[in-house]
Amino acid sequence: MRITLHELMEKLAVPHTLSAYETWPHATMDALSGKTCSAEVRMSPDCDEIEAEIQLVEDDESDMGSADSAGVQQLFWLIATPFKEEKWAIKALRIKGEDWVGKVFNWEEKACNLFRAVTNELSRGQMPDFDEIMEKEMKAKDRYADQRGGGAGKSPIIRPGQLLDMKKGAGF
Repeated sequence: MRITLHELMEKLAVPHTLSAYETWPHATMDALSGKTCSAEVRMSPDCDEIEAEIQLVEDDESDMGSADSAGVQQLFWLIATPFKEEKWAIKALRIKGEDWVGKVFNWEEKACNLFRAVTNELSRGQMPDFDEIMEKEMKAKDRYADQRGGGAGKSPIIRPGQLLDMKKGAGF
């Protein structure tokens, strides 16, 4: 996926093109569970890198030191850099610590859709169910070829004698 910076901002739910050091944050807190989910898009100081990140933070201080508590979890991390001329490309994608570059068909578009779906939930003040959204947006049902797993089949068997049998009127 090679798109302009403005198009990338739209896909990441940012209403304008970010300038150097600028961020576009979203966040919501669930008081019952003591968790805060935040999503943020950041522009690098030299305007040569866009970073998008979703984090889940355990706010309950009593659980922060326990072995069961993760403290801060990075659920999603994406890096986009200039590709050629005015186009940008996504270079890195990690979801829950796992590399997703090329893992599913159209992974760049799906990553942007996942990020936008989470930010939509956050904008409404709702705690997103990241696993549910990820399952919906990053499904690997789509394939690089058709749904039957096709693509090119094996080469056909060509018998030159059948093609050029002039007695039967075959040939070119």
